[in-house]
Amino acid sequence: MSGFGILMLIFGGVLLLVGFYTSRGHKLSIFDYKPAFKNATIDDWKKIGKYTMIVSLFILLLGVVAIIFNFE
Repeated sequence: MSGFGILMLIFGGVLLLVGFYTSRGHKLSIFDYKPAFKNATIDDWKKIGKYTMIVSLFILLLGVVAIIFNFE
């Protein structure tokens, strides 16, 4: 199997879990010090989580395509 595809699947899976966590309204404390996220409401975090999950699905798709075609 392609190493790139496996890494994309792992990265996409972790990103999907982070997106699912934030889409439930939980804050990520690592972003608290950034000015863009200081005044974010629960609805903003839900929206960020939904967009993160959408992006992670594209990364997962890239990993599957890489495994199928065995890019290296």
